[in-house]
Amino acid sequence: MLQHKRWFAGTMAAVMALSLTACGGGGSDAADPGAAVDPNQEAASGQAELTPWEQSSGIFNTDETDDELYELAKAEGKVTLYSISSRCTKVAEAFNAKYPGVVCEPFDISTNELLEKVTREYDAGQHVADVVHIKDQDGSLYNEYILEKKFYNYQPAAIMDHIDAKLRETQTPLYIELTQLFYNSEANPDGPPVTNIWEITQPEWKGRLMMQNPLDNISWGSWITGFCVGDAPAQLEAAYKELTGEDLVLSDGCENAGYEFLKRLHDNSPIFTSSSDEIAESVGTKGQANPPIGFCASSKLRKNKDNDWCLAPINLTPTTGIPAINTVYVVEGCEHPNAAKLLIRFMMGGTDGDTSGYDPFNTLGGWPVRDDIEPAEGSTPYSEINVSDFNPTDIYDNINPVRDFWTLLG
Repeated sequence: MLQHKRWFAGTMAAVMALSLTACGGGGSDAADPGAAVDPNQEAASGQAELTPWEQSSGIFNTDETDDELYELAKAEGKVTLYSISSRCTKVAEAFNAKYPGVVCEPFDISTNELLEKVTREYDAGQHVADVVHIKDQDGSLYNEYILEKKFYNYQPAAIMDHIDAKLRETQTPLYIELTQLFYNSEANPDGPPVTNIWEITQPEWKGRLMMQNPLDNISWGSWITGFCVGDAPAQLEAAYKELTGEDLVLSDGCENAGYEFLKRLHDNSPIFTSSSDEIAESVGTKGQANPPIGFCASSKLRKNKDNDWCLAPINLTPTTGIPAINTVYVVEGCEHPNAAKLLIRFMMGGTDGDTSGYDPFNTLGGWPVRDDIEPAEGSTPYSEINVSDFNPTDIYDNINPVRDFWTLLG
């Protein structure tokens, strides 16, 4: 199963080995994903011999047209989609309407259940799922599924040309969501009450910031890890000096500014809740004189109108954290590879101007990865939001140390 299941054992070992004043290890010197040997890239470039399934599926053929794939897919007759979004039903309806003779069968499944189900089936040699729609929250999908050749990145050239190379290096991206800091715009008509991320560690916000506990799930654990790796620590250090005029002094044992930020955030007594919905409601409800601020899923913006909230996002300096990138993969050995490739092209917006396969995902609080698809009305352009890069190797190698560190803060 996934490597993050080793976290409990890692935590207990850390508790035994470290004092409560320790401020973490790990850091940002993990290998770049490009340094890993990706057997799929080797095979695609002709540097490795193709497996029989790679040959028969044409998984590395990125120049096929929709019409060519449709003819091949009709001979297969169906395609099975496992998705973490209930919107997969709308995608299937649109696909079935456009491609009669190829039936898309969607399954809306939670992240943990999806991975457990598809892994169990795969290990048993039962190739039920053809396409998987999921998020690589902690780098496990890249390190344990892509590199192990259980999942494949099918990346049609005509679509990838419209996607930033950084986003498609280790995954096939579908759309982006964020964990953002939100405020109550009614109580703050002049704009957000904070802009620099270090402000939330100051006494004014002690006990007035809401978030989920990073120990409760992998996505939040990955999000805090993002502050401790890559360029984020250096950016945080510069932002601290910009805010205070002083150099950042690290606490004993803190390896970099990311760990120091997490320590000060934790010491400022954030309010932990079990869901983004609870945070969004607490922050965005109208009529409050002194509402809290809170980190929650960017998708909660969609609930403003129905719930009469005044939830507004803050574009934090220097970063709001790593993105949550929705991804799509073809399952190795699947029985309907051509239909799978056709479905992925359809879900990603196609090449003929028909975006009906992508439209269900293009909503407020989410951002297209393609530069030729406009985001939903009311969205801040993604290019204007301060976001850290998602490096699956950095997150994968450091999530356990960072979560251990958070645990030791008490």
